[in-house]
Amino acid sequence: MVDKFEVKLDQAARAAWLSYVGGRTQDEIAAQLGVSRPGVQRLLALARQEGLVKVHVDHPIAHCMALAEAIRDRFGLAFCDVAPADAEPGDGGARYLAVAAAERLARYIDRSEPLTLSLGTGRSVRATVEALSRIDRPQHRFVSLVGNVARDGSANRYDGVMILADKTGGERFLLPAPVVAGSVSEKEALREQTLFKAITEVARQAEAAFVGVGRIDRRATLFQDHFISEAELDELISGGAVGELLGWPMNARGELVDCSTSRRVTSLPLEMFREQTLVALAGGRDKGPAILAALRGGWLKGLVTDEHAARYIVESEMASR
Repeated sequence: MVDKFEVKLDQAARAAWLSYVGGRTQDEIAAQLGVSRPGVQRLLALARQEGLVKVHVDHPIAHCMALAEAIRDRFGLAFCDVAPADAEPGDGGARYLAVAAAERLARYIDRSEPLTLSLGTGRSVRATVEALSRIDRPQHRFVSLVGNVARDGSANRYDGVMILADKTGGERFLLPAPVVAGSVSEKEALREQTLFKAITEVARQAEAAFVGVGRIDRRATLFQDHFISEAELDELISGGAVGELLGWPMNARGELVDCSTSRRVTSLPLEMFREQTLVALAGGRDKGPAILAALRGGWLKGLVTDEHAARYIVESEMASR
């Protein structure tokens, strides 16, 4: 005696093959199998229910999504977005990262109710802001978390607050200080200024902060853009620093490095953002160690990165287990 369920399963397999492999429409399948169009839909549903259909998406974005899920689950993030990157490491994938990060940022900017957002600095932060479309949001406030001048008085060219405020018509608040003060006493004097305290209070009210992640090596942005000297860079490297968030140096475990240079950082303290959504925007394999340090330290709640950095993070975590 023929098992009716087996017959139905066989028919479901035929329908699934014609649909997913043969590329036939449901009307074409109905005609070929001699069933109605709703009957085809029921057969396809049965095929999925019985595990006859196994989907494999052959596209770079599928690998990115797998990496994003692995990082999100491993570090308990609210979200992780991994943008595709060019085959060869370099700046080619920076535009993909900027677009992906802009989509995340736009979810806040598009709101009609007033909100406060904080921004760090760096190439990725600026590129993200530049990728945003213009929108009229004069009710929003944007505040910088990092000093906007170098010791020689030159402006921080990667600060995105001014551009974001121009694109939205929102209020802008800049931190009037160098990233690293000349001395501890100078830092304390800056932090006691009424203006500095006012900007700190605005930052406390921010719903989220979008920040870059800096590497600590000979090509560190802090060093290349003259925010720290070569001697200060050497001190950070000898102290085990591999990356920085808002100028605060971290070792490979994500612990803050205590040294004479870090004691003079004027940026708002990272501990202040424990209750906020701190989102890092950074990509490239060379940024991998710094991003991984920020993740291991538990500083981040969200991450937008690229395939090169994501692969480094996942492989490094697997190797450390």
